[in-house]
Amino acid sequence: MIDALLDRLSALDVRLAAGPGGVLRYDAPRTALTDELLAELRHHKRELLDRLTGAEVIDRAPVSDQQARMIAGHHAVPHSEVWNIPTRISFTGALDPEALRSALTELTARHHALHTRFVRAGERTGDNTGAGETGAGTWWQEVVVPPPLDLPVEDLTGLPAAEREDRFEELCRETAGGGFDLTRPVLPRLRLLRVAEDRWALMFVLHHICADGWSLSLLLAEIAELYTAAAAGVPHTLAPPGAQSTDYARRQLAHHDPETEARRAAYCAAYLDGVPSGVPVPTDRPRPERLSGRGDTVRGLASGEVRAAVEEFAAARHTTPFAVAATALGVFLAGLSGERDILLSVPYANRQGTAFESLVAMTSTAVMVRVRIDPDESRAALVTRTGEGAMGAMAHVLPTARIMRAMREAGARDVPDRVPHILAFQNSLDTDIEIPGLRVEVEDLAPPLSRSELCFGLAPCRDRVRGYRTFLEYSADLWNRGTAEDLLSSYAALLAEFCAFPDRPVSDLLPTGPIPPTTGKADAV
Repeated sequence: MIDALLDRLSALDVRLAAGPGGVLRYDAPRTALTDELLAELRHHKRELLDRLTGAEVIDRAPVSDQQARMIAGHHAVPHSEVWNIPTRISFTGALDPEALRSALTELTARHHALHTRFVRAGERTGDNTGAGETGAGTWWQEVVVPPPLDLPVEDLTGLPAAEREDRFEELCRETAGGGFDLTRPVLPRLRLLRVAEDRWALMFVLHHICADGWSLSLLLAEIAELYTAAAAGVPHTLAPPGAQSTDYARRQLAHHDPETEARRAAYCAAYLDGVPSGVPVPTDRPRPERLSGRGDTVRGLASGEVRAAVEEFAAARHTTPFAVAATALGVFLAGLSGERDILLSVPYANRQGTAFESLVAMTSTAVMVRVRIDPDESRAALVTRTGEGAMGAMAHVLPTARIMRAMREAGARDVPDRVPHILAFQNSLDTDIEIPGLRVEVEDLAPPLSRSELCFGLAPCRDRVRGYRTFLEYSADLWNRGTAEDLLSSYAALLAEFCAFPDRPVSDLLPTGPIPPTTGKADAV
C-alpha cells in the first residue's frame, strides 16, 4: 500500500521529507495536493516517516508511568535539555576507536531503550490498539531497528594547546546541551574527540527517558566489557538483558490494581498530613513568578572519614546511610529556614525482581520523605524515626501527582504543587570503570540548567576511602554560584558534625538567633 502511494506521489512530482519533531514535509505542484491526497498523507504519516527515516518497528508497547511523566516533563520545561544525562568518558592510553565503535554499536543493539521513539496512539495506520485501555492520543513506545552507528574521530591535536583546550570544552558543552526529539528514535548522542596523542574523550549523552542512575551504571560497565572484548578480538561474555523497557511497561500495566493504588495513596496522604507547602530557604534574589530553568551544578567531596561515620551511625541504629544523610539534610534546611517540618523528594530506584536488575530503562520514581524535627530529640532518635517513615513511603510508592491528589481528597488545605528540595543519594550509581591498558575517568557534564530549586547529591565512591562525591544542582534564578558552593560545603560539614555525636540533641545543630531573611542582595549572575 505504501509502495503504491509513493509511486503515485512520484508521478505527481510530490517530494516528501522527514522534518524535526515528527513532521512530514512535502514539496509539490500547487494542483497536485488535493484534499483527498492530503488526508491520505495524514492517515499514513507514521508509515511514510518510517520509510523516509529507515525506522523499522520491532516492538511496541504502552509507555510506563515513568516514561509518561518524563514525556510530560520534557514538554513542560523551557529547556528540555535539562533532562539530558551527559557523560564524558576520558581515556588515557592507546585507545582503539574501531573497537569503541563496535562496543557502542553492540551496546545500543542490546538495550531497546536506546533505540526507542514515542508516538501517540492513533498515529499509525489502522492503529486501534490501546483505544479501549489507554485511549486515543496517549503515548506509546516503539522500538526500532537501530541504524548503523557512525563514530568519526574529531582530531583536535593540530590546534595550539590553549585553543585546543577551549575548543575541546566547547564541543563537549555543545554535545551535552543539545535537545532530543522524543518522536524520533532516542539514540545515544556520541562524539569522540582526540585531544592528544594518547588522550581521548567520548561524549555519551542520553535522555532521561532512556535511563536512570542504575541504568547508567550498567551501561558504563558494559561499555568497558564490550570494548575490552572488541579490542582483544574475542566475543563478549555478557548475558542478554533480563528484560527490556517494553517488558517493564507491560508488566506495570498488567499489575495495575486500583484498590492497591487507593490504599497506597491513603497511606501517603496520612504520612504527609500537615506538611508545609514551602520552606523559606534564604535566596540571593527575590523569587520570580516562574523559574526560567537556568541553573548550574557545583561539585565536591565528602571524605572517607565522613562516609565511615555515616555508615557506622546507620549500622549502630539498624537503619541505612540514606536515612542518616536525609535526616542531616532536613536539619540543615531547618537551620536555614526556621521551618521544623521538612519535605524532601528522593529518587528511588524502584527495581523489583532479578529480571529487572539488568534492565536499562527509566524505572526510578520520586519518594517524598518527611523530616519532622523535635529540637530536644537526639540525633539518633530522629534518624530512626525519619528512616522508618522513608521505608513506609517507599513501600507505598506512587507518582507524586497521585499523592498530592490524595492529600486534597483527604481535605488538606495546604498541598504543595511541587517539592523544591531533592536529595539524590546515588548508592546505585557506580561510574568507576576499568579497562586494561587505559586510564579511564568518568564525569557528569550537566548543562547550565536546573530541574528544581536545590538538588543535593551524594554518590558513594567504589573505594570507601575516597568517601562520597557530592554535588548541588541549583536554580540560578535564586542563588549565585558562590552561595551554592557554600550551601554544599556547609551541608557536608553538618553531616560530619551530625554523625560525630549521635546522642546529642538536634537543637545543638540549629541556630539560636534570628533566621536570616529569605532574600538577600540581588547580585548579577
